[in-house]
Amino acid sequence: TATTRIEPDEKVPTASGDLMKSGYGVTNTVTATVSTSAPLSHYTYGQTAVSYFPEFGYETYWRLLERLTSGTTARFQFAQNIYSTYNQRVHFSPVWFPDGSYTVNTHVMDIWTPAGMLAMNLTDDVTISGSLYDDWHIAPGNP
Repeated sequence: TATTRIEPDEKVPTASGDLMKSGYGVTNTVTATVSTSAPLSHYTYGQTAVSYFPEFGYETYWRLLERLTSGTTARFQFAQNIYSTYNQRVHFSPVWFPDGSYTVNTHVMDIWTPAGMLAMNLTDDVTISGSLYDDWHIAPGNP
């Protein structure tokens, strides 16, 4: 089995649950669990997870997730983002992304068995409403 969880980054100041504004970062936590009665020499644990994004039509750009734990249940997340002020494990949604569902597709693969490779496609989303510019309003103060 495998799961993915897309959430607004903990540093997003105006996020509420799965609701966030465009331009901020999302995190992705993926788990891949192998459950079998076969001996370990007959299969591998989850080794690879790759995420695809709507702003690229799920085609032209992808991110290889970093495997943080291995074993029966492997756990993956985005690698630390060098463009994140706090080096968070995030992918930044584009500022121009329209209101609505921001869905990330993740492909878990390289679970090998004698019969071939096991893989699973996963999706999860957050809801976009507004943009980070809504948080950066400058107005004159009261006299």
